[in-house]
Amino acid sequence: MNAVSRQGPDEQNDDVRARQPRYEWRLRELMAVRKNWYTTTKLIPELRKYGFEFDRSSIYRLVSTERPPKMPIELILALCKILDCRFEDLAVELEPEPAAEEPRRSGPRPAVPDMPLLSADFFDAES
Repeated sequence: MNAVSRQGPDEQNDDVRARQPRYEWRLRELMAVRKNWYTTTKLIPELRKYGFEFDRSSIYRLVSTERPPKMPIELILALCKILDCRFEDLAVELEPEPAAEEPRRSGPRPAVPDMPLLSADFFDAES
């Protein structure tokens, strides 16, 4: 009989999150370095040329966030063309985090005697 371990929903979510690639979104940095743009207002007319209409708050969220919202591939391509960069420049993959160690227990450690609890001939004794 095989034992099957069942994970709870929180454990499954942690497992999925651990396997997802980690990346750093660098749109703001690329705007500053490639175009000398330090505000989001200059990006709005450039995106309009590619058929994207955004209000200022949406552009701000796109630029200022650590993880951007889901976006169509056409928008990513437009950003790459505007900033003359590649996707790898916009989203830089980070090394995976090392596996979390087991949490250490706090409090006193159990006392362990220096000598064996049973003598060597304990099991050899006759009843």
